Amino acid sequence: MTAVAERPSAASAVKRPEPPKPPLANYLGLVVIAMAAFAFFWWTREDTSVLFLPLGFITLWAPQWPLIGFLTMLAVLALCWFTRTSPMAAFGALSVVVFSYWAGSNIYFIDRIIDVPSRLTGGNTRDQLIGYFNPDWSYLLFSNVAGTSRPIWGEWLITLCMAVVATIIGCFIGLLLAMLASPVSSFNKATSQTVKAVNSVVRSIPDVGWALLFAAFIGGTAYGLGALAAVLALIMFNIGIVAKLLGESIDAVNPGPLEAADATGANLLQRDRVAVLPAVMPSFVSYSLYVFELNIRASAALGVVGVAGIGGELSRQIGRMSQGYENVGAILWALVLVVLLVDLLSMWIRRKLL
Repeated sequence: MTAVAERPSAASAVKRPEPPKPPLANYLGLVVIAMAAFAFFWWTREDTSVLFLPLGFITLWAPQWPLIGFLTMLAVLALCWFTRTSPMAAFGALSVVVFSYWAGSNIYFIDRIIDVPSRLTGGNTRDQLIGYFNPDWSYLLFSNVAGTSRPIWGEWLITLCMAVVATIIGCFIGLLLAMLASPVSSFNKATSQTVKAVNSVVRSIPDVGWALLFAAFIGGTAYGLGALAAVLALIMFNIGIVAKLLGESIDAVNPGPLEAADATGANLLQRDRVAVLPAVMPSFVSYSLYVFELNIRASAALGVVGVAGIGGELSRQIGRMSQGYENVGAILWALVLVVLLVDLLSMWIRRKLL
């Protein structure tokens, strides 16, 4: 009779070896770094709050927030030590705490966020919140833009049209620049580096910055060119996103089809057409749909710089302050609904095409 092999019990299973304890000297060096950071934060602090530490016969004191930050750093190092984290990983965790404290202290993050509950429950802020959560839907459906005969819902149509035009033009220009920027599909290294530098400049200016520039150069809503300024701003915004993301996708293309195209004697344009474009087209479609969603949301923010669409009406209603809370709430909730619908449409298109 053949013996049936028994499954080893839990007790007889091989125990996974524990990682070795990290060198204590390295962790002591990290403690010294934490102390140096504490001293720096103490020296550069502007807040005068202090904590007193009674120790029986003597009472010590230390600045409140630098001390809390120092104790947090020590707690992180202690956790890393007991979990046997490598010194380099522990240094990374310590760096996160140090830079978080530094960034938060420079903008007074903790002090400001402590004041938020009192601001939300008193004065005009409370009235604003009540208005936002009690939107006036009749305004959104039946009112006209102030001083015109255009209905409010027509501004949504303008916003949608701006997003469509900007997405189509911006994404195809971004595709061309991505092809030129990637060493895989570009003519030469000089062309690739030049186009990458241009893409970096385009990405460095936010969509609101582009809108300000185009509104200043060609005119905004007051001159009847608000929609054009917004479309041009969104096009530049889209070019920066698509060229960056798609360029990285082209860099990661499988080299097999490229080598096959080269073996057949194909030139650069033929190789890009038969080997590169088919490989990155699913990514291009996905990025284009994502950019379209961004354009819907960005168009609402562009209203503050005097461009057309629902963003302009939102800016006007916010400027009314004591009268426009319910109207602003209606626009914001409608914006949430529109973005969700666009997101669902994008998901459906991705399933069908990809």
